[in-house]
Order: sequence, then structure tokens, then C-alpha cells
Amino acid sequence: MAIYSSSNYQLIVLSKNYFLWVGLKNSVQFMVNPYPDIQWFNENKENSIFKLREKITADNSGTKWLVITEHYRTEEVQQFLPPERVCVLSDKLSLRQLSTSLKCPEFQRRRQKNVPLTHSEIHICLLIIMGYSINTIASMLNKSPKTIYTHRRNAMVKFDCNTLAGLHRKMSTIENCSRY
Repeated sequence: MAIYSSSNYQLIVLSKNYFLWVGLKNSVQFMVNPYPDIQWFNENKENSIFKLREKITADNSGTKWLVITEHYRTEEVQQFLPPERVCVLSDKLSLRQLSTSLKCPEFQRRRQKNVPLTHSEIHICLLIIMGYSINTIASMLNKSPKTIYTHRRNAMVKFDCNTLAGLHRKMSTIENCSRY
């Protein structure tokens, strides 16, 4: 993981795409001055998005984070990262849009749809994806089944899903994308 120069935020490339990393590493310095710290977060593990979340939440310096990831992952990545400290951008931005976003990143996302999942909601969703029932999860975590149901419902609202199949699809997409 390479780090370069500094600014008022750090830039993370959350992608396995080496060409995206190299292109950004070489062009960011010409787009904004002073240019931000640039890190390539390309772990092969299925929980890489969770590790990035831990890294960001563990940083007590108040640093802001600008994350660039694949276009199809931006919405899901936004769900897992704290909105007040992270701005998630798509890799499909034009150079002009990227330059504008680097100069004036928007760290306050709309709260309606892009509210990130809480740790409990993530935990519950992962257990549901593994095939555990609400009653089993409740007994495992010493919680009421109604609490587990509420966490699941909140996650479905945040993911804009109306069915359990939709929730499974979203969580599987995140899990599968994190593997590559």
C-alpha cells in the first residue's frame, strides 16, 4: 500500500483494477494542489470493505476520506462507510468531474437513502446470508427476535429492498465484490 503527499483528506482506491490505481496515482498530482495521500486498498479477502470501515473509524485524527471504487459498487460501499467522513466516487467519472470532486469533495451525503448500516445491522445481515433464521440469530446473540427483525428491516430500508431476496442479492454482491 503506497502513500503519497498530503492534503486535507486521504484518497483511497478501493479496487483490484491496477490500471485505475496507476492512472489516479499519476494524474491526481496535476488535478489538485496540494494533492491528497493516495492509498491502494486491493485486498483479496471477502471482508475488505469491513477492514476499510475499521480503518476509517479507528482513525481519530478527523481526517476525511475520498474513496474511488467501481461504478457498480459505489452505492453498496456508501452503505458501509460513515457518511460524515467519507465521500465515495465512481471510477466512471470524467477527468473534469474527478478534478472537481478532488478540489471540493462532498463529505455530507444525503441522509435519506445513503445512510450507512450500523455494526449490528451488518452483523445481522451477514448471519441471515449464512442461512440462520431470525429466531436462531436471536438466541445466538441473546436478543429478542423482534430486535433482530428490526435490524433486518432497517437494513432493507437502507438498501432500498422490499424482499429478502433483494437483501440477499445486495449482500451477496458486496460479499462477492469484496473477494476480487
